[in-house]
Amino acid sequence: MTSRIGAILGVLGVLTACGGAATPEPTEPTDAAPATEVGAAEPAEAPSEAASESSASGEANTDAAQVQEVLQLVLDDEALNPYLHLEQPDRFPLRVATRNLPPGVELVKATKPVVLVDKPDDEKKPLLVFTEVDVGKDSASVRYRYDVEGIRGACTLERRDGRWILKKSRVTER
Repeated sequence: MTSRIGAILGVLGVLTACGGAATPEPTEPTDAAPATEVGAAEPAEAPSEAASESSASGEANTDAAQVQEVLQLVLDDEALNPYLHLEQPDRFPLRVATRNLPPGVELVKATKPVVLVDKPDDEKKPLLVFTEVDVGKDSASVRYRYDVEGIRGACTLERRDGRWILKKSRVTER
């Protein structure tokens, strides 16, 4: 009886070892690909390696993702919030001019997607305009205006440990 149990345990051990050895093979290639697409904290190095080997369209997609991340931080800036007055009519959802934005950028403000406007029909209508968007490898600067409130803003961002952070922000009234 003991030899039967030993044989069964031996077979189970072999099956477990075979199953354990087969598992890492599929996960190794899978780990590398999603890390660059998902944009977790670690892939900061991966996109730069991929960008050097990718085509121009691949680089544009990486740039658009970086711009989107930077602009989202600017929209989430506490210094900007008091001037948006999202509780007022025609202010929510926030409208943003597409000028200086790469195609495919999707932004959110106060739980709703922002409305991207190609051609502003009235300068006094609430519209946030990014007047300068400069995103480099480890630093970025963004300038914007919100004419309905008569403000201008400037933000400096920095990339640390694979993530963008808002380093400095200034909003001035005209």
